[in-house]
Amino acid sequence: MHLKALDIFIIVSFLAFSVGAGLVLSKRAGRSVDEFFVSGRALPWWLAGISMVASAFSIDTPLGITGLVAKDGIAGVWFAWSFILGGTGMLGAFIFAPLFRRSKVLTTAELVELRYSGHEAAALRFFKGIYFGVLANCITMGWVMKAVVTFVKTATGWDPLVVLGVVLLITLLYTAAAGLWGVVVTDFFQFWISIAGTIAVAVFAMRHVGGMSGLVTALSRRYGEANADSMLEFFPRIGSEFFPIFFIFITLKWWSNPTEAVTQRIVSSKTPKDASLATFLFALIHLGLDYWPMIVAALVSLAIYPEIQTAHAEEGYVRLIVELLPSGLIGMVIAAMLAAFMSTIDTHTNVGAAYMINDIYRRFIVKGASQRHYVFASRVATLIMLSIAAFIAYELDSIKTAWFWISKMTAGYGFVLVARWFWWRVNAWSEISALLGSLFGSILEFFIRKRFWPSLPFGYQFLFVLIFSSMCWIGVTFLTKPSEEERLKRFCEKVRPYRFGWGPIARRYPEIAWNNDFLLNLVQFVVGAISVYSICFSVGSLIFGRYTQAIILGAVGVVSLAFIIRTFNWMQKEEEAHV
Repeated sequence: MHLKALDIFIIVSFLAFSVGAGLVLSKRAGRSVDEFFVSGRALPWWLAGISMVASAFSIDTPLGITGLVAKDGIAGVWFAWSFILGGTGMLGAFIFAPLFRRSKVLTTAELVELRYSGHEAAALRFFKGIYFGVLANCITMGWVMKAVVTFVKTATGWDPLVVLGVVLLITLLYTAAAGLWGVVVTDFFQFWISIAGTIAVAVFAMRHVGGMSGLVTALSRRYGEANADSMLEFFPRIGSEFFPIFFIFITLKWWSNPTEAVTQRIVSSKTPKDASLATFLFALIHLGLDYWPMIVAALVSLAIYPEIQTAHAEEGYVRLIVELLPSGLIGMVIAAMLAAFMSTIDTHTNVGAAYMINDIYRRFIVKGASQRHYVFASRVATLIMLSIAAFIAYELDSIKTAWFWISKMTAGYGFVLVARWFWWRVNAWSEISALLGSLFGSILEFFIRKRFWPSLPFGYQFLFVLIFSSMCWIGVTFLTKPSEEERLKRFCEKVRPYRFGWGPIARRYPEIAWNNDFLLNLVQFVVGAISVYSICFSVGSLIFGRYTQAIILGAVGVVSLAFIIRTFNWMQKEEEAHV
């Protein structure tokens, strides 16, 4: 299709604003590495939280949600909803966010040498800087770049490589110039554009099929009444093919720390309270609310494009934009999709550059240089990150299989990342053995499955690797020495973990100000999860005309949310008592 002048004006205006915001903030970011990568640890909770949402909402998010709905109905979105419980949700908001913020690290790799001692800790930090910092972020950006090429080619008819090049250049300008300040400020505006775009697609899609009754009729016509009803259920039926995967998602898969992008906003927040509020806001908006307009659009695309196979269901979302939206709105939605793309790219570029400089360059290559030197190196690292990501995007077909194995290597890694905060015995060898256990466990699982059970569902594959990896790291933890006592003491003094699990350190150093809020945080975890899930499914019930259910869930969500907001003040008082 050919865009009209109004559409082009909207898109160009958005891109120009992004560049302008970066240039305005460039002077502040140039003061120090802390300003460049963690905004001087001065982000208010609302800005940090919205930035988390914007960075998680990529151009391929609505396409991915469409694929999940096509395969398993609305219940398929539990792939994402399960993380409301985890490190990017309630576990992160009330347990990990205050710990990470008090640590004052720049990256999660830096935390390794704060928590562990010995050469093995330095080696682990270097590895995490390479793998989790550079490689994982570049591969993520490569996938997203591939998605934007497909989207631009389908939606505009423009040369996708030219569009990609222009957008990446603009992203590089404000990210390299302004660092995280440029990222979060542009994220704030990109978030509102992205949300408006997805809502617009959902509204026009629903109008096209004649509202909810028309959607149900169209789905029943294509899939049959029983299957259509199943697609519209929020939970999978017991005995369905998806139920074992759902069970793994809600019981095991969410046990981990926050993602690298979320952690960066946590450590950039003004206070531990701001960090917790930001993470809770992220869970509420992104995991609880963001997906509903995409779900509606996905269902409409499945109903009106029967010629699109399930394996290529993502194409339906792009066709909705092109075929149903009027001029002006098309430009806004394309700007929204580009905003989603840019907010993901700028985040992963900045996060990856932080690892490259803080955990590799400054730690192992050039030590003791000036802040000006490291800020310049950070800007160069930003360019390097984008270049590597572009290469990966170009070579993606050949890298796809390798990335499958690399990603599976961390399947059993989450538990040890949780345990290191609660158990003094965990050491660097524990993390190393968890990674190796996941790698060898996934290889072993592959050969066993190939030989005895080729159709083993993903949930059981994940469970096997998880158990194998856990056995490895727990065994290694008991067979190796703990970290040096002085290192553990400094760690506890700085981050103030809960007292239990730190027996020898607690007995030897009674002066450490331990965190005594475990019961409060546990209640916050439970009530927070009730709040987000209730609000999430209240909105879903309202959309699908289940009004009584929507009112009941909405009331539960609002009451529990009010309680959570009140508890943040209690957390602040506890924090101030130990300043």
